Amino acid sequence: MAEIVVKIPKELEKDFKKIDPLLLELAVQRLIKEKLEEFVEVEKMLSKSKLTEKEALELGRKVNKGLAKRYEKLR
Repeated sequence: MAEIVVKIPKELEKDFKKIDPLLLELAVQRLIKEKLEEFVEVEKMLSKSKLTEKEALELGRKVNKGLAKRYEKLR
């Protein structure tokens, strides 16, 4: 199995030392697996996309603005 070295910010170091290293290892393995699966899925979608990068960014901005308006109404 490959190994990855991760630098932990000082503010998280104390919390990490309180947790069993085996539990941390399992949790990190699971997170990496989930993220890799997400990246593969995104790559599949992007490979089929006919949008240019500029069009995709514009669409993303419009979606974000629409969501922001929706959440503002809920307040």
